[in-house]
Amino acid sequence: MIGSDEASRLLGISKPTLYAYVSRGLIDRQTAVDGRTSLYPRDQIEELAGRGRSKPPVERPSIDVRIGSSITLLDDTRLRYRGHDVAELARTTSFERVAELLWTGALPDAEPTWRVDRDGLERCVDVVRAADGSGVDALTLSAVALAAHDDGVGTGADAARALLSIAPTVLGGPRGGSTAARVTKAYVRRPAPELVAAIDGALVLLADHELATSTLAVRVACSVRTRAFSALGAGLAAVGGPLHSGASAETAELIARAESDGASATVASYLDAGRMLPGFGHSVYRRGDPRFAPLLDAIRAVPGAGPTTDAVDGVVAEAGRRLAHLPNVDLALGALLHAGGLPHTAPLFAVARIAGWGAHYDEEAAERPVRFRGLTRLR
Repeated sequence: MIGSDEASRLLGISKPTLYAYVSRGLIDRQTAVDGRTSLYPRDQIEELAGRGRSKPPVERPSIDVRIGSSITLLDDTRLRYRGHDVAELARTTSFERVAELLWTGALPDAEPTWRVDRDGLERCVDVVRAADGSGVDALTLSAVALAAHDDGVGTGADAARALLSIAPTVLGGPRGGSTAARVTKAYVRRPAPELVAAIDGALVLLADHELATSTLAVRVACSVRTRAFSALGAGLAAVGGPLHSGASAETAELIARAESDGASATVASYLDAGRMLPGFGHSVYRRGDPRFAPLLDAIRAVPGAGPTTDAVDGVVAEAGRRLAHLPNVDLALGALLHAGGLPHTAPLFAVARIAGWGAHYDEEAAERPVRFRGLTRLR
């Protein structure tokens, strides 16, 4: 028998979700001799966790690119930025300080101040207003507008700081305050402090993830010595796809349906129709995405988020009956968007990932140029 802390860790879920598993009969629970402590059968926990592990296909469907990096390290249980556990950073450290950690390798003691280029901001606002696109479109156009006036001497960190300093404003937020507060106020007039804190945590958790597709796009652009703002634009062009940052819009819709129709009926409507259930499974985190529980815990503290987190717990428990996959961070991010009253397409993921791209640009700039080249084979 094991305690709730160990059971939650093995499953990669929060304690409230563990309790939801118990209430739905997926896991047995016993009371210890002290009459208070809950205990769970280790074999049941390990069996349920093991359902998320599957054998890799004989021929990998992806084209794997392996390069050295000191920025982010992930394995099947943890994610670390420059050696710092990301879940702990999300609980204790602001997005701005974590961005500086990614760029410089050192976590600053004080909150950094990012200077706003007012001329650049005005150019970006004008371009974005004329285009009237989505949030990711606004960020992409801003990167292009800044690139048009770039002298090419800045680093990836410089470009990321500049773009992040104006990104909340081009999305409709105010000019002053933290990145999380400004982005939140772009969509919510008077957000609760707990919502801003949850969004700040989300930005930290999503700031980097090794060589994700959009990050690889930035590094490929840098390898041919594309200027930093243009390389960030390449990342933004890649991140906007429905299989990348757009996945959270699908999970937000899933949760909205679970709130109104019930978790069981909602999960069944996806799986019985042969559709993939969004927000579940991960190619690396076979024992659970380590970003899921910290973000869902932060959402539980947001006033009025109870129906949303109940719906998430229900969906996770119902999916546990039918799927060999555990929840990933997209499910928690969709819950944050829905509970916070933000549009389901709000580009929190893209804003966060700009920080990581700046670090990867600078790391790639130290490598020999033009080192990425595709080779075709006859089909």
